[in-house]
Amino acid sequence: MSDSSVGRRDSDKMDLVGLVAAPGTAVDDTEDLADDDFAEIQKTKSYGSRQKQSHSNKYSKVQELLPFPFCPNVRPLTISDLESCVALENAAFTNPEHRCTREKFEYRLATCPELCIGLFCTVVPGNAKSFEIDTLPPSHPVETGRDDGARTVLLAHIIATRSDGRVVTDAAMDYPRDFRTSKRNTSGLGHQDAGSTVCVHSLSVHPKLQACGLGKLIMKSYLQQLKNSAIADYCALICQEYLISFYKRFNFEHQGPSEAGFGGGGWHDMTLEIDSLPPYSQRVLRS
Repeated sequence: MSDSSVGRRDSDKMDLVGLVAAPGTAVDDTEDLADDDFAEIQKTKSYGSRQKQSHSNKYSKVQELLPFPFCPNVRPLTISDLESCVALENAAFTNPEHRCTREKFEYRLATCPELCIGLFCTVVPGNAKSFEIDTLPPSHPVETGRDDGARTVLLAHIIATRSDGRVVTDAAMDYPRDFRTSKRNTSGLGHQDAGSTVCVHSLSVHPKLQACGLGKLIMKSYLQQLKNSAIADYCALICQEYLISFYKRFNFEHQGPSEAGFGGGGWHDMTLEIDSLPPYSQRVLRS
């Protein structure tokens, strides 16, 4: 779901880096994260207590890959996260045509940051040992002057805009070239302030953390936020055929082949009526 649909890497393995919403997503159809885990992240204000759970079954797959505690934090993205998003996207998609460009990231993060979220993890560089991840260098300190130098590192993101249509189009995936100098968008391209459909353009998970449930985690968190905020009526994305069943798990409906020609075409339209989403948070509160 980035600017292309899922991003299969160079092999046939479905990975967390290639889910495609609007083309560049990264999720694995085999992910088995418990349905309500993502909501717990939203309820938790202090993530320190979660460190004691880092080896639990919930995150055992991702924890096996990390030499430091996995304490996920899902939050809105801002323009200050630009370089981290670019680094993640470049790592997630080996095909440049399926990536969201730096200019598109800049446009979307500056124009509609409320529609973009990231999944972060606090990393103390000294505890990272030999583990290297592309999003560590552009990451920001957790707190100014913190003795251990802890940084908040991006592991996955969802980037989106609003559209007047019900499906993702090439115009929706584009952007006005004068966005830095013009406050009004009269081009018909990119984000439409009054649009009733949220178009997901990028769902990316770092390739080193494939098949660990992070794609499912951030997508369910995102859909919960859309439902709770009531900012739109529909959510749409485009994906490759092999990911249709994955998105159906989130209540997306397959609308057939897409007319979008991004990255060479071959996508499928997926749409979701936001009001039809289950009340995830209520399910968690009842448990």
